[in-house]
Amino acid sequence: MTATRAVSLTVNGETVEADVPVRKNLVDFLREDVGLTGSHVGCE
Repeated sequence: MTATRAVSLTVNGETVEADVPVRKNLVDFLREDVGLTGSHVGCE
């Protein structure tokens, strides 16, 4: 079972609420779950 965390953010003026796996990066959440495919990682 994967541990998750409930998150609530405002993205482009809209509230997004989701249960997200604790090891998922924010940029991956934005790309995969919110559909913001133009999101970039600043440094890796």
